Amino acid sequence: MEKSHLKLPFRVGTTSMVFGDDLLENAGLLVRMVDNIEIVLFHTPTLHNIPTTEEIHALKKIGEEEDVTFTVHLPASLEVAAPDREKRMKSVQLAREILLRTAELEPMYYILHVPFSPPTLVSTPGLYFEFEDSPGWDEWTNRTLESLEILHNVSGNASKLLVENINYSTRFLEPFLENGFCELCLDLGHLILGQEEVMDHLKQYLAATREIHLHGVDGHEEHLSLSRLPEDRVQEWLRYIHKSSFQGVITLEVFSPRDLEESLEVVSKSFFNE
Repeated sequence: MEKSHLKLPFRVGTTSMVFGDDLLENAGLLVRMVDNIEIVLFHTPTLHNIPTTEEIHALKKIGEEEDVTFTVHLPASLEVAAPDREKRMKSVQLAREILLRTAELEPMYYILHVPFSPPTLVSTPGLYFEFEDSPGWDEWTNRTLESLEILHNVSGNASKLLVENINYSTRFLEPFLENGFCELCLDLGHLILGQEEVMDHLKQYLAATREIHLHGVDGHEEHLSLSRLPEDRVQEWLRYIHKSSFQGVITLEVFSPRDLEESLEVVSKSFFNE
C-alpha cells in the first residue's frame, strides 16, 4: 500500500520492525507507506539494536530524500525510576547516550517508558494500576522527576521527550507534564488493556499529547492490526483527533506487513468515508 494522499494535519507512522529486524531495510520499504518511522530500540542481554553512527547517517539521508521523519522509542528495559540509585542512573546514562547519538536525525520525539513494576516487553494479564493504588507512587514520582530533569537538559525541549502510559492510569503521569520536563505519548492500546475509556482520555489529554500509539488489542494480546477493533470506535477516535487539530504523529504500532496494511486501510477509510 502506497502512502495516502490525504491532507492530514498529523503524520501517520509505524515501527521500524515491520519487515524483520534490519533497521535500514525497514526504512527503505516503509518510506513508500508512511510519513514517520518510530525507531524501536532494545537493550537487553539478548537483544541490542542501538544504531551505529553509520546507520544514523544512512537513515538521515533516507529521511531527507523521502520526506520521512523519525521518532525514537527508547528501550523499554530502562528503569529511570528504579528504587536502586545505581540502576536508575545507569538507565538515565544510557538514555542520555541514545539522545546524543541520534540527535543527527533530528527526531520529532523521544518516547520513554517509566515502569512502576519491573519492565516487560509484553502485557501482563491483570497487572494494571488504577489511580487509587497509592502506596509507593509518591517516591516513584520523585525519582522520575529527578531522572526527567537530567534528560530534559539533554533534549533541551520538553516537547521532544514524551512519557508513555504503559500499565497504569495516565493520571500518574500528570506531575511530569505539569513540571515541564516532558509531554505525553498516549498509547490507546494500553488504555484498552486497562479497560479505560479511550475517548475520555483523548478529550482530557490530547492537548498535552504529541504522539499517539494506535494498535489492535485482543484479550491480553496487543500490537495487532486495527481491524481487530470495532471499526466505528476507531473511526470515532481518529475523527476526534483530526477535528481537534492534532499536529503530532499517530504511530500504528504493529510489527508485520499485513497488520500495517490493514491498519493503514482502517485509517484511510476513517477519512474517505466522512
